[in-house]
Amino acid sequence: MSLTPSEVRVVLTGAMLAMFLSALDQTIVATALPAIAKDFGDFSLISWVVTAYLLTSTIAAPIAGKLSDLYGRRRIMAICLVVFVAGSVFCATAPSMILLILARAFQGIGGGGLITMSQTIIGDVVAPRERGRYQGLFSAMWGSAGFLGPVLGGFLTQYWGWPWIFWINIPLGVVAFVITDRVLRKLQIEPRKSRIDALSIALLCGSTAALLFFLSLGGHRFGWSDTGSLALAALTLVLGWLFFRQQRIVPEAILPPRFWKDKVVGPMLAANTFLPGGQLAMGVLTPIYFQVALGAPVTTSGLAMVPILMTSMATSILGGRYARWAGKAKLPCLIGQPITITLLLIVAYYADTLPLWVASLLLALAAGGIGPIYPTSMVAAQNAVQARDLGAVSGAVTFARTLGCAVAVAAASALLLGLVAAGLPDSGPIASLEDLASRELTPEARAVVSHAFSWLYFALAMNFAVGLAIFATAEDRVLSSKTGG
Repeated sequence: MSLTPSEVRVVLTGAMLAMFLSALDQTIVATALPAIAKDFGDFSLISWVVTAYLLTSTIAAPIAGKLSDLYGRRRIMAICLVVFVAGSVFCATAPSMILLILARAFQGIGGGGLITMSQTIIGDVVAPRERGRYQGLFSAMWGSAGFLGPVLGGFLTQYWGWPWIFWINIPLGVVAFVITDRVLRKLQIEPRKSRIDALSIALLCGSTAALLFFLSLGGHRFGWSDTGSLALAALTLVLGWLFFRQQRIVPEAILPPRFWKDKVVGPMLAANTFLPGGQLAMGVLTPIYFQVALGAPVTTSGLAMVPILMTSMATSILGGRYARWAGKAKLPCLIGQPITITLLLIVAYYADTLPLWVASLLLALAAGGIGPIYPTSMVAAQNAVQARDLGAVSGAVTFARTLGCAVAVAAASALLLGLVAAGLPDSGPIASLEDLASRELTPEARAVVSHAFSWLYFALAMNFAVGLAIFATAEDRVLSSKTGG
C-alpha cells in the first residue's frame, strides 16, 4: 500500500528521530565518563562504557537489516526502539560499573538496529532519485548529534547528574515509536518462510567482537605484537573467513555474496571501509593537533572544529540534492575527494607552521570533500538491489562504515602515539590521546608532535586516495524513480 505525502513526512520524521537517538548515544557519554567513574569508584573499566555500545551496535546493524527484510520493518523497528529505551532505563538505574557496561551493550543492540532501520525506511517510502536529499538530511542529523552529544552530556551531567544522559532517551524514544509504528502498519512485508542462519549470526558476532577487542586492547592492555593481540587478530581472521564461507551456502545470508559481485554495491561497501573512517579519524585527532601542536586553548580548539563539522554536513546535503537533480550519484565524490586529498597533503607539508585558523579552514574544506559519500553511497547501493534486499544492503553499508571507522581511529591513534613516543623517548610512556593532550610540552616537544601530525595527515590523504580509487570503479547507474528497491 502506498503512503500519502504527509504520511511519508511523518514516518521519515520518526526515522530521523530514531537515528538521532542512536547517534547521540555514541557521543553523549564522553563528557560524563569522569563523573560515572567517580560515582562507582572504578576508573579501570570506564572505557568499556563506550566500547560495549560500539561493539553491539556494530554487530546489530547488518542483522537488523536482514531481519527486517524477512519479517517486516515495523516489527524490527519496534523491537529496536523497545530494546534501546529499555537499555537506557537499565543504564540510568545501574548500581555498579559492571551492570552499566552490560546495560550499554544491551542498549547498543537497539541503537545499531535503529541506524539501519532509519536508512531502510527511506528506501521503502522514497524513490531512489528522491532519496538523496533525505539521506543528506539524515547525514546532517548524524553529524549534528555527534557535535551536540558531548555538549548536552556535559550540561546534563553538571546540572542534573549523569543518569539523565540516559533518561532523556525515554520520551524521545516513545515519540519515535508512536510516529513510526502508526504509519509503518501500511508497509507490512509478507514474512518469508526462510529464517536467518543462527550460525552466521554467531560467526559475525564472534569475528566482529574479536576485531573490536583487538582494536580496543591493542597498544593499551596488550602490545600490538603481544600474544594476546596476536590471538585476537588470528581469531578475527578465522571467524571472519568462516562467516563469509557460511554466507555462500545459506539461503538467506546476512551479507549476501551477490552484494560483493555487484558492480555498484561491492565497490560502495569497500569504499565505505576507507572514506568515513578517514573522516572520523581526522575529526577525533584534529583537536589534539590544534591543542598540542598549535598550542590553542581547549575552547578555541573547539571553535576551530565547528567549520570542519559544518562543511561536511553542508556538502552531504548538497551531494544528496545533486543525486535528485542529475539522476546519478557519483560525481560529487569524484570531485570532492581529490580536493580532500590535495588539502590534506598541504596541511601535512605545513603542519608545523600553519596558523590555527588557516589550518581550520584547510581542514574544513577537506572535510567538505568527504561529505557527499554518506548520502550518495547509500542511495547508489539501495538503487542497485531489489526491494527484498533493501534492509540487508542498508545494514551492510552501515556495518562497513562502522567497522571502517573503528579500524581507522585505532590505526591513526596508534600511528600518532607511536611517532610521538619515538620522537620523545625521554618523556615516558604516552598511553592515550588524552594523556598526550594533558601534558605540558616544551616548544621542542611541540615541534615533534607537529612532525607526527605531518605524517598522520599524509597517511589520511593516502587512505582517501585508496578509497577514491575503489569508489571510482563503481558503476554510475541511473537512479530509479520508482519507490522501493
